[in-house]
Amino acid sequence: MMLAAVTALRILLPILYAATLGLYLWLFYSDHPTARHRSTQLAAVTVITHMATMVAQTAYLQRIPLESPLEFLSALGLAIMVTYLVIELRIRAKNTGFIVVGMAFFLVTIAEIFFRNRISGNPLLQLPGFAAHAALAILAYTALSLSFLYAILYLILARQLANHSFGLLFRRLPSLEVLERMSIGAIKLALPLLFSALALGHLWMYHLRDTHPELAAQLTPWDPKILTTWVIFLGYLTGMAGYHFLGWRGRRMNMLAVGAFIVVMGATGAAHHFFPTFHKFTTASATVDPRHPGANP
Repeated sequence: MMLAAVTALRILLPILYAATLGLYLWLFYSDHPTARHRSTQLAAVTVITHMATMVAQTAYLQRIPLESPLEFLSALGLAIMVTYLVIELRIRAKNTGFIVVGMAFFLVTIAEIFFRNRISGNPLLQLPGFAAHAALAILAYTALSLSFLYAILYLILARQLANHSFGLLFRRLPSLEVLERMSIGAIKLALPLLFSALALGHLWMYHLRDTHPELAAQLTPWDPKILTTWVIFLGYLTGMAGYHFLGWRGRRMNMLAVGAFIVVMGATGAAHHFFPTFHKFTTASATVDPRHPGANP
């Protein structure tokens, strides 16, 4: 029964994402009032359905669905949608939705086409504390990626304005001021999420010493990925201080947002691939036998 529910939801997800993308494209090209009114509503329905899918998968697999790259792509697609909706509702600017929803649609579609249910031997993926930590971290990095996207759009629009190139993109995108607010708003959303993820991760590690001492022995607060994340947090916090107190605005601030995110991707990639870290979950997995969903085949 649970397998049937998971399968049905996974089939429905790409359809909902495609329909949502269609509405945002309709809005971008025609600015039709129906598309403007319904796009956010359908995006919210898509997010709720995706959350229900994640819950069903967690119940079926007996772990958090974040083990394989495809599972991560699906979770990233959901995080993109959630973060975008928060920014859209705060800023009241919808005309960039087709870009963001298009990214989420691509990730979710790839994930669902090639997805396979897997069961894991990694105990971290079965702990609620890790689930909350992982969700906060994914949302934080997604918000930083959207800040990067809006900064890129700002620079493109500024260049079009300087070159007197007033095409469809210029007419439909929000103003430079709004794009900057969206980029900064995404960073403001990311910082408390990232701090909460770090704080919860540290508290959770100390809690494991009492409840799962054998697992806690494998973890360390000096993990390269944790240290890198603290540096990223402090770097963006410095950027926000410059924005509010030193007058970092316009092209300078958006160039910093672009450069900072490129550094973030390079640093996290290096920490993950070139240094030992416990933030890897793909080494002990096996395909689930549909006849015995709770056991390895």
